[in-house]
Amino acid sequence: MNRLTRPARGALLAASLLAALVAAAPVAAASPSSLYIFVADGFRYQDPNMYACTSTSAMDMLNFIALRNAGGPGFHWTVTRSGAVRDSILAWERTHDTLAGGHGSDPHGMRNALNYYGWGKNALDTRGRVYDDFAYTTYDAAVKSAVRAMISYRKPVAVLAWAGRHAQMLVGYYGLSGDPYARDSLGRYTNQFTVVGFYLADPLQSQNMVNVRVPYGTFKTSTNLKLRFQPYLQTDSPYDDPYTSGIRPSKDEWYGKFVLVSPVR
Repeated sequence: MNRLTRPARGALLAASLLAALVAAAPVAAASPSSLYIFVADGFRYQDPNMYACTSTSAMDMLNFIALRNAGGPGFHWTVTRSGAVRDSILAWERTHDTLAGGHGSDPHGMRNALNYYGWGKNALDTRGRVYDDFAYTTYDAAVKSAVRAMISYRKPVAVLAWAGRHAQMLVGYYGLSGDPYARDSLGRYTNQFTVVGFYLADPLQSQNMVNVRVPYGTFKTSTNLKLRFQPYLQTDSPYDDPYTSGIRPSKDEWYGKFVLVSPVR
């Protein structure tokens, strides 16, 4: 039997690890130049509840998923636009988030509501989640991750906008060029692709953004601070997320970063 030298064994191990990473990652059958997830029959405003942006967005997102048959195994949500359901989701979020006070909820509350109301209590823990919250150091990394998530799972992505004070929904993109799944030699996504812009839905009626095209650069640099996707600056989530291993104040996960609640399956 031939014995591999140490460098050869190292090269073989690296190749095996890279192959495992690639095999484990979601790969879409195709990356369409545009993708549209919004369904008008599934949308409602948060009004008159001015604190319900996270719960309304969760309800709308689950509606879109149901109306497009994108829920997958275990999905049990029934389409509704009920104000009572909106408020009951918010009340549930507030007992399952990491906030110290206030009237709304935070990314953990929204993530937990999406999973629980869409797929049940087994989806709350890491192994069963369909949605998770993510924090990115750059705008480009965040929105390009959102594009991959929408392609892979055909589900909308929640954006923590207004520096974390409001929730909006990415419900598609347009003008994709390049390969969102291209990787470097270490198996990392290169992000060497572009999109012209996004389809955005905002649950707050006064914003008048039910389903609008927002150019890529505008979403990042708009002087309209109610549109701009800014780094998260809220510090009112001091508690640890009990559904994730380890102990860490939740605000430390998000502060100064671009925060999404995205599908992972």
